[in-house]
This record gives sequence, structure tokens and C-alpha cells, in this order.
Amino acid sequence: MSLAATIEIKGWCPGALRPMESGDGLLVRVKPWASALTLAQAGGLAAIAERLGNGHIDLTRRANLQLRGVAAQSLPELHRALGQLGLLDPDAEIEAARNIMVGPLAGAEGRAIAAALTEALSADRRLAAGLPAKFGWLVDAPGPLSIIGERADVALCLLPEGVALRVAGRWLGLASRDQIVSCLLAASRTCLDGRPMPSLAGMDSVPVPGRQRLGRIGDAFGIAAPFGRLEAGQLQGLVALAAKAGASELRLSPWRAVYLDAEIEGASALGLIEDGEDPLLRIDACPGSPACRAASVDARRDARRLAAWGFAGTLHVSGCAKGCARSAPADLVLVGGDGRYGIVRNGTARDRAQRTVEPGELATVLRG
Repeated sequence: MSLAATIEIKGWCPGALRPMESGDGLLVRVKPWASALTLAQAGGLAAIAERLGNGHIDLTRRANLQLRGVAAQSLPELHRALGQLGLLDPDAEIEAARNIMVGPLAGAEGRAIAAALTEALSADRRLAAGLPAKFGWLVDAPGPLSIIGERADVALCLLPEGVALRVAGRWLGLASRDQIVSCLLAASRTCLDGRPMPSLAGMDSVPVPGRQRLGRIGDAFGIAAPFGRLEAGQLQGLVALAAKAGASELRLSPWRAVYLDAEIEGASALGLIEDGEDPLLRIDACPGSPACRAASVDARRDARRLAAWGFAGTLHVSGCAKGCARSAPADLVLVGGDGRYGIVRNGTARDRAQRTVEPGELATVLRG
């Protein structure tokens, strides 16, 4: 099977310049450069969310942020504010194509590659326009917080002997550092229309990626937001703690966790998670109803109830069959529909439900 045939063409994603209507107003996705925010940018986003939205901020699985509850008439002011923070793309086409996720511990080299890829996409408007809306790149190196194991159409891993390139889930070989951007563009065209890839050097293997952790990891300190939801006040409080500790930025991750370049104290008092064993970290839940028009159940309310009851495995509570909060299988999946939950075990939200229960009957699910 060709690499082009393995790429799944999915629906479009919202952006800042092309927001999406949701149950609580417009959903505006902000894509930080190199998956990182300065403290000024983070504080500015909190202020924008509070002033122009409903104060809800979501951390996404692609290391982006989503502002919720924005009114259509507020978009011009929102765009001006994002532009002043340096968080607005020149146009919607480049914004849609710039799905470049960078690891939270990535150094200057990884960020430079992401910046060069962005410039190349801006210059090659034909490629940018032709990419599927959810086509994504990933840039990282091995380490305790590596994101190499995350899904991406094109991924690269910085190694001492070269840059390993993965396309459509398959490691193809090593590129030299001076040719990596051209290889990334070639790999993108390969995924789209099957064009041949340039020859790459052979490689043995890519190191097994590290797992997500919180607390101190190398030079970074990680905290998580329950279900990836930050309130504007929480983000403002986190920025204040970061400034007090001498941090300079917030690095986003695909795990709905934020990593700072200094150790902070007091995050738990803000309602954030510092304990890597917190049961909420094993639960993925979308906003659900009434925030999302596709949902008929309050997914996050019910997820918190299940966490309090002590479910031991991984859990995905989805407001509908789209399964936006988690694509990987979970031990238990609850799929909302018509005000009830379909029950799936060891699967995804798209699998056939074994039975359905009312939200008030969820305790019976845990008993088997």
C-alpha cells in the first residue's frame, strides 16, 4: 500500500481566523508558535478569554489552546488582540496548514526546524492549500517527555547521527540536518499524491519515547488541567506563579499538561493537577452538553463522578460518537447519544456499544 493511501482525510479544524460555532458560542483555536507561550502571551490569552469569551480555555491534543464562548461581533477585537500578542497567522490558509507540534522539552534546533517549516509552507501556497485540514507534523527528540509516540502524518526525531523521518506511521530513514525541511515538504507531497521520496540514509531504530509525567522533569516542571480545561482565572494564577518562580514560558503538550522552565509552588490551590497519580489523568472527557451542540450528555460532570467512585483503568467519556477527546482505545468508553450512554469496553467511541445506560446508572457500569 502506498503512503498516500494510508493518510485519512478528515474534517476541518477551527482556527482564530476561521472559528467554529459550538453550543456556547464560537470556538477559537489559537496555535502557539513551537507549541510554547511566553508569560505575556499566556496572560494576554487569559484576559482575552475573560473579556471576549466565557472564560473557558481548552488545552487540545495537538498542543494548542481553544477559547470558548466568543461572540461573532467580538471577532475583530479578538483578532487585534491576538495580533498584538504575536499569535495570529497572516491568513486563514496558512493558519489551517500550520499544524506543527513541537515537544515540550525540544531545544533551539527543534524550534528552528518548526519555524523553517512554517516559512516553507507560507512560501508554497499550493502545498498549504492542498493539505487536508487535520494534516499534522511533529518535531521532537528522545527524552523523558518525548512526543515521538504521538500521531502525526509526518514526524521527525532529532538524533545525534541525523534526523529520523516518519511518514504515515513508518520510519523511512535519516536525513541530514541541512536537508530536513525539503524532506518534510517532500514527505507531505508523498502523503498527498504518492510522489517519490528523496533517498534517505539507513537507520537502526528510534529510541522508545518517554512517558508523560508531572512535577520536575529535567529542566521543566509539569502540571495538568483536569480534562484539559483551564479557566481564565486559573491561567492568570498560573502565570503569576510562573513569574514568581522565574519561569519565562509555558510549553504545551498533547497530554493536556503544561510544562514550565522553572519549578512552581501552589498550582494545586488553583485546581490544577501536580500529582502524576491523580485518577483524573486517566480520564479523557470532552466538554459535552451544553457546551457542544453535538452532545446530549454532560460528559465532564459524569467523568468527575466516575473518578470519585474509583475507576481503576483508562476511561473515555464522549458526548457523541465523534470521540474528540481521545482517539486511542480505552478500557471503558462511554458514548453519549439521546441523553444516554453507550458502553464500550477496550475500544473507542466509534465502536459498537454493548449496551446503553442512563447517566444515573453509571455506578452499575463500574460494577461490571
